[in-house]
Amino acid sequence: MNNLLTKKETNGAGQTTPRRTVVPRYQVRENVDAFVLTAWLPGVDRTSLETTVDGETLTVAGSRNLTAPESWTPVYREIPQTDYRLEFELDHRINRDGVRAELSQGVLTLTLPKAEAVKPRRIEIKG
Repeated sequence: MNNLLTKKETNGAGQTTPRRTVVPRYQVRENVDAFVLTAWLPGVDRTSLETTVDGETLTVAGSRNLTAPESWTPVYREIPQTDYRLEFELDHRINRDGVRAELSQGVLTLTLPKAEAVKPRRIEIKG
């Protein structure tokens, strides 16, 4: 599957410009209590980021939008405007009601707590 898609967007002058949609770099770690997803979304702020859990699907979608002052005329842009999209299928081990998200300097950290039924537990030995 190609993780780089291109969709068309019109700029203020009515011209069509390409806008990239990419799967961001991410890492998933597991600890005793939760799965932790870290996704790198450079240039994305809280207002242009959406994380949702819908049934069995976790979706992260964000946009890097660059705005220049009105008096500027862009000649060259090193960093393109980009849309990020990442989807995961959640399994029964995730407590969907307890998912937490934090965004700091373009790094999104999602904490996906484990359901109580699958957490390790200590069994008392009688005797």
